[in-house]
Amino acid sequence: MSQRFHNKVAIVTGASSGIGKATAISLAREGARLMICADRNVDGLEETRQAVADLGAECLAMRVDVRSQEAVEGCVDAARERFGAVDILVNNAGTGQYMPFAKMSNDEYDRVMDINLRGTFFFCRAVLPAMMERNYGKIVNVTSVMGEIAAQGQSIYNASKGAAKLLTQGIAVDVTGYNINVNAVAPGMVVTNLTQRMFSNEAAEKFFTDRIPKRRIGQPEDISPAILFLCSDEASYIHGTTLVVDGGMICTR
Repeated sequence: MSQRFHNKVAIVTGASSGIGKATAISLAREGARLMICADRNVDGLEETRQAVADLGAECLAMRVDVRSQEAVEGCVDAARERFGAVDILVNNAGTGQYMPFAKMSNDEYDRVMDINLRGTFFFCRAVLPAMMERNYGKIVNVTSVMGEIAAQGQSIYNASKGAAKLLTQGIAVDVTGYNINVNAVAPGMVVTNLTQRMFSNEAAEKFFTDRIPKRRIGQPEDISPAILFLCSDEASYIHGTTLVVDGGMICTR
């Protein structure tokens, strides 16, 4: 097993399940020390922490509401106090939205935008000054193929993920001259806690698989290798890019 991240310190948000859990475990396998966080699924967060610990990796787990600047900065400070520095940030925390635009409430708009965009903003801003001072860092923001193409009933989700993509590009430009890479990964249809209800029966699953050239729904383990690649020094010349990992779904739209 490669040790691309030996002694590197990584923060992974939304690590209680799905893509975040798969990414944390994969980073641990390759030598990283981890700060993992989530908000609602604390049992899942503990399962991830235990899985990382079983691999012999150092891991600190915290319950963090990414909508809170104070909570985010507390998480980053705790990681630095425990490990000394933060080398890698994976912004994976997110939420879904399935409601026609005309029926969207102000509260639902705020919830989606705050989790999917404000949380990414808070975490990036919290880690960047120290990364710039050390002249090293890797940031990967998990967006969505739905930030590239619109989907019915997901207008605000589309907007939040599209904004996260442009935020990624803007930060990449703003850290010009520093040895910091800022990129995004845009998953397609992936089986997670947020999407399981979309594949609740054979007909629903077939609806999506028929639109994916690879003819299957993705798994979290299909996405984590792309995230790890962008976190690695192998991707040192990839900057401000969104890597779409969707089984070819975007080609059919």
